[in-house]
Amino acid sequence: MYKKKCIVEYDGTDFYGWQRQKHLRTVQGEIETALSKIFKKDIKIVGSGRTDTGVHAIGQVFHFTTDRFLENRSILMGLNSLLPSDIVIKDVTDVDISFHAQKSAKSKTYLYKIFNNPIRSALYRNRAWWIKDKIDENKLYEYLKFFIGEKDFSAMCLKKSVPDNPIRKINFIKVVNNRPFIDIEINANGFLHNMVRNIVGTAIDLYFQKEEPEKIEEIISSKDRENAGRTAPAHGLYLKEVFY
Repeated sequence: MYKKKCIVEYDGTDFYGWQRQKHLRTVQGEIETALSKIFKKDIKIVGSGRTDTGVHAIGQVFHFTTDRFLENRSILMGLNSLLPSDIVIKDVTDVDISFHAQKSAKSKTYLYKIFNNPIRSALYRNRAWWIKDKIDENKLYEYLKFFIGEKDFSAMCLKKSVPDNPIRKINFIKVVNNRPFIDIEINANGFLHNMVRNIVGTAIDLYFQKEEPEKIEEIISSKDRENAGRTAPAHGLYLKEVFY
């Protein structure tokens, strides 16, 4: 058996998320259809995690196994010739049979893009959250830094989606001024459902409400989603990189 690790980039605008769903267009479904044509048999893939409807990826990772040998470049070129234009395979490599795209991951980095400009953008309407009022990235970081560390992030997850173990460790958060964009990078050992979008939305709400940054600690301690802020739009979120 051969196991392959692949890195994929996609524009999530016209997908119903990553996970395969019957009768709906998904990233996983499109890739599996293409792989099955190449190998002339049913191929299933396993991703590093799910992304929701509208969420993008720069470096999503998936693996698959096959009993037929093909050169990695042939797989790469074959997939990209069959896949739609909003999905691109960036790399195909051989990995040990023990490798698992999800379970072997040590951490992930998500990127959240804000288009911070008085006038909306036609080009980036599906690629960033438009906020017209000016944001000071250094002041915004004063809120976001309170999320760093190992914490119970139940308050950053829809109640019905909170897992048995809601503790995750955020290793770092960066806020970068790339005017007119503000880029927020969050790296953690794992994420709850909508965790990044809820973190960004909460920080933005408190920033414009001129609340004290320490309010974040109170919200996290409450473990209650209702005490947090809004969920930032899906179209500003990108799975940037998975680390193994």
